[in-house]
Amino acid sequence: MKNTVDAEIRNGNLVRAHELCLRALQENPDDARLKHAAVICLLRSGAIDRARREFREYGLHQAELDEDLMALDARLVKAMAFEAVSEHFQPLARQSALRYGAVFEATGGSYTGVNAASMMALSGDGNQAREYARRVLSSGEVQAGNPQARYYQLASTAEAHLLLGDLRAAQVALNAALAEDPENYGAHAVTRRQLALVGSAMGLSAQSLPLPVLPRPFHYAGHIFSEVAELLPAGGESNSLAGRIEQALEQHNTGAAFGALAAGADILFAEAVLRRGASLTVVLPVPVDVFLQSSVQPFGREWVRRCEHCLGEADDILETSSDRVLISGASINLASSIAMGLARLRAEMLATEPVQLLVLDPSDPAREFGTARDGDIWLGADLQQSLIEVRRERSSARPKRPLEAEASDYRPAMRAMLFADVVGSSRIAEDTVPSFVEAVLKPMAMAARATSPAYLDSWGDGLFLAYSGSCEAAEAASQLMQAFKAIDLTELDLPDQLDLRIGLHFGPAHQGRDPLMDRDSLFGAQVSLAARIESTAMPGTIFASEAFAAVLAMEQDGGFRCEPVGLKRVDPQLPPVRLYTLRKVAPDSLVARAFRSSHGILETA
Repeated sequence: MKNTVDAEIRNGNLVRAHELCLRALQENPDDARLKHAAVICLLRSGAIDRARREFREYGLHQAELDEDLMALDARLVKAMAFEAVSEHFQPLARQSALRYGAVFEATGGSYTGVNAASMMALSGDGNQAREYARRVLSSGEVQAGNPQARYYQLASTAEAHLLLGDLRAAQVALNAALAEDPENYGAHAVTRRQLALVGSAMGLSAQSLPLPVLPRPFHYAGHIFSEVAELLPAGGESNSLAGRIEQALEQHNTGAAFGALAAGADILFAEAVLRRGASLTVVLPVPVDVFLQSSVQPFGREWVRRCEHCLGEADDILETSSDRVLISGASINLASSIAMGLARLRAEMLATEPVQLLVLDPSDPAREFGTARDGDIWLGADLQQSLIEVRRERSSARPKRPLEAEASDYRPAMRAMLFADVVGSSRIAEDTVPSFVEAVLKPMAMAARATSPAYLDSWGDGLFLAYSGSCEAAEAASQLMQAFKAIDLTELDLPDQLDLRIGLHFGPAHQGRDPLMDRDSLFGAQVSLAARIESTAMPGTIFASEAFAAVLAMEQDGGFRCEPVGLKRVDPQLPPVRLYTLRKVAPDSLVARAFRSSHGILETA
């Protein structure tokens, strides 16, 4: 069972891993490794307070001899430091360093030793940091093990050399680490963040540091055209558009790609990505067959063949709605925003910077949707962009709408939807229900109304709120969670197992009159999906759909953090969906500054 749990954690499926831990602990309640894994799942999913509480309840603070178990307390404090306001960062960093140091003294492990050194450097104590680093380097050579284990040992050696100011030795150790596990980009990202943090604490710029170079996720977009001859290189260059796209991908060291698959530039980008062996995620505003009818088939059979080939080779295909109609430009804009946000989220995971590549005719008139709009959104987020300028000959072929939207009293609206529920309320004794309503539900209702939702509803111990923007919904979720945590359940004689869970989703809903309640309400599959996401969230957490996390990535400035928790089947009738955890962080915290950083890495100054 432990091997299965470890595999799920490595693959990022934290929800599944946590469920397996709890199930296994029912049969093996004294298994410390399963308890450790359960806390790690909570920690990585953003439930830091709950992770700390279960750390104590499981008795892991009493662990001995096992370095990983003993270091968990220090790791929890480290997570708090990275999300804290700047004035609390150094005290928390020192607290984490001292706890790592105590484990290092007891075990002599290089993992805790180098973390003690790094956190001590971040706390401002360079002398103690260098002392720990020297001891790590003197502890012995790299031990035998699997490639990932050897990678981390060599990466720790590189970190220790960096703390001692020996950049050449750090680069040699880093090169050896990368050679051991060359395609483990997740591990490389951890090292990249850690070395950048240490270098920043030492006053070194990111450009001068030995850092792993990772492929850059990118968003692509471009004009639709029927024949390649319709899109001519600006200035009359002789090289082909496909060749210029290849050059741009190479120049910017691109990796995972995110975009649509309309005839023309989109398909040229996708084909170039697949030739490079990189990951392709196709994001469409409508189901595949509807998209083909509208944006590919009108431009010729050859484009259909090439589009279907790309669809067959894509790593993932996201249909952002089940609508059979392209409704104005709203659904197109949603798909574009999700594709851009996914590129930014992937870059954040890899501790690098995303880039946008556009095939664009600068003479095109401004539109509310399309390539130029996508470019403006990207630049508005202060992200790097590269244009492949072209001169377009106007074609008689145009994207067509497969079906026209019929007039209806139910209006389409893009909404950020929030469902919240108090877990464990069924255990409340009948005589304390009035107290529960007054002391728990009422403060939550007041917090909800204070966020000025576009729509609100309630049922029993649950809330349904909707907003126009993702930032408003994220802030509301944070306020609701804070309001619940401020309630003293013990004083109210309520079960201390009560907890709040929240689900978030962004997508098209239908707004119209509820025939039973005789008031405006929201309907549709996307509303149901939002409710299902809430029911899968771990207690004490805020879970968001991939669509919500992606849209938020393009709208926020770093005040919220979204991290993937894995695939989850939220409804037996639907395919699994990729979920993220969301939590609010201090605007001046390390993780918020990393989100805004031009290098995509944490910096202390």
